[in-house]
Amino acid sequence: MTTSAEKSYFWAITLDADHKEQKWDGLTTENTDDMIMVNHTLAVRQAVVGPGCKEDEVQVVEMEATGYGNKKIKVPVFASKGVTTVPTELLLTDQVVTFRLTHGSGPVYISGTHATESSVHPDDDEDEDGMMEPEEDDIEEEEEDLGPVRRNGSSAGQKRRH
Repeated sequence: MTTSAEKSYFWAITLDADHKEQKWDGLTTENTDDMIMVNHTLAVRQAVVGPGCKEDEVQVVEMEATGYGNKKIKVPVFASKGVTTVPTELLLTDQVVTFRLTHGSGPVYISGTHATESSVHPDDDEDEDGMMEPEEDDIEEEEEDLGPVRRNGSSAGQKRRH
């Protein structure tokens, strides 16, 4: 039997002239001793260009992530001039993502939710009731010990005569 627990946390980063790049490590983690697997999901909800930015400077934030077929993708996810708040909808799971300020000096505040799902997986040799599952060799030996099987009456494919 697998049990799981979900938790959500506020997540935020600041990109500016001194910190042009930030990483989010959302790779699935596994604790083999306790048989716990933790899946991570990041939902980016908004980007805010702070009042400390230069009025005439365009702020561009690029995201680098892994796409289908393990292809690295770099794409701008935000561009703005002047103080502004922009709602975004980015959903990222089971990967390392890099956010990079490619133009401008910020500050750009990016925020959202970091959700985790922890699953406890029982030992592979135990079934859902905690009982040990028989090995394949044991099942084969039991089948050999049974000997020939006798059937009573007619078989299902034959018709009875009256």
